Amino acid sequence: MGTWAFEPWDNDEAADWYGELMDRTRLREAWLEGIQADPGDAPATVRAAGALFLMLGRVYVWPIDHLDRDLETAIAALTGVAESGAFAEAPELGERLALEIEELKSRRRPDAAAPPASAASAARPWQRFW
Repeated sequence: MGTWAFEPWDNDEAADWYGELMDRTRLREAWLEGIQADPGDAPATVRAAGALFLMLGRVYVWPIDHLDRDLETAIAALTGVAESGAFAEAPELGERLALEIEELKSRRRPDAAAPPASAASAARPWQRFW
């Protein structure tokens, strides 16, 4: 087994398992339905789909052919929830949502079109985000 880092997905066996899981369950297709829901009508659904991407939306786990596009979809969808005012009565939810959006933005590939990842996000172990 090839292991190249310390996260649970950073080895050949796990990467293969995630790929098979995504193929068998059609998880991404179901995820698309949730993340593309109207943020004003179903903000909790969109946020739940965003949470799933926070957990699984990474190299070796999410289908690589869709990863970058789905990352942008998740950022836009959660931003739509934030802008909808759905959580205005609960400022702590708005703060959590802002952190979730920032975490996703930190996963963008560094290039001229995307802002650089924040050092705080890069230094935080994946399991501590939650």
